[in-house]
Amino acid sequence: MPIPPVQLSPASDCRSMDLTLRDLDHLFRQPELDPLNGSFSTQSGVEAVLQRLKRARLPKSHQLRLSIQLPADQISTDTRAQVASALAAYAATRIAEEQESLHFLGRETRQSLRMGGLFLIACLTLAALVDYLNALPSFVQTLLRESLVIAGWVGLWHPLDLLLYAWWPSRYRISLLKHLETADVQLKPAYP
Repeated sequence: MPIPPVQLSPASDCRSMDLTLRDLDHLFRQPELDPLNGSFSTQSGVEAVLQRLKRARLPKSHQLRLSIQLPADQISTDTRAQVASALAAYAATRIAEEQESLHFLGRETRQSLRMGGLFLIACLTLAALVDYLNALPSFVQTLLRESLVIAGWVGLWHPLDLLLYAWWPSRYRISLLKHLETADVQLKPAYP
């Protein structure tokens, strides 16, 4: 049976992972989907590691040990240092992208809260003014007043969602990438 281009050992956990690559290029690049040659996944090695880290949270104080098995002809004296440096640079770049995303999210949150707050104030003000419309029957006044109050709170829904929940995924990805950035990388010959 052909060896898949990217394979994590089933025994890998969040502290120690054994990653087998058919080619060092598959660490960052997606392999071609080719079921006839044993390639059933188009996930790069880095994405496979991050996916496994997602399943079982690694405490911040622990360092990931990443053992990468490569064909013997792709391992030289400086390959380990190059791979460790490339992983750290990749993680640092992705962390910077996530932090930039959080910066823009913060700006969008503040703007949404301003607009949502103003909309809520306008709706509550109009709801209070509805009581002074004596020309309308009382059930219509109640319907208008309650509809305006509900509309005001619904207008605040998205800003509150941004404030309370939208930043969690980026923070989580940053924590995963920090483990990758500081991983203890070891290279082992896997097969010729």
